Amino acid sequence: MTGDAAHVWREMRALMLEKHDTRRAVADAIGMSFLRAKLLTKLLTGDRTITELAEILASDAPYISLNVRELEKRELVLRTEDPKDRRRRIIGLTDTGRLLAEKARAIADAPPPEFTTVSAEDLAHLRRILQLP
Repeated sequence: MTGDAAHVWREMRALMLEKHDTRRAVADAIGMSFLRAKLLTKLLTGDRTITELAEILASDAPYISLNVRELEKRELVLRTEDPKDRRRRIIGLTDTGRLLAEKARAIADAPPPEFTTVSAEDLAHLRRILQLP
């Protein structure tokens, strides 16, 4: 059984990371690196600090700050003072940034063609196996 599990996992990874890698499509569609697109999409759920973004993206704060600065120059994000702690800055999307983030999210979330023929019953089984809500 372990060999089967490894084989299925390897094929699922290949489907996601090789056959249907949306990173290039996202970057091309919104005209920036995939990391910056990912930063924008992480702000769709709410404003965050640099530290929070670095944690979410498993990166270091100076690198995230550098990228946020570039997004700020493009008027896609705004830094505002945290009302609870004036030393901290909160990063939020501008209207233009929100539109680009939504575009990036739509491209990244589009299922691969292999998923479009999966029955509702099989998708329900997959959700259960993956313990998805």
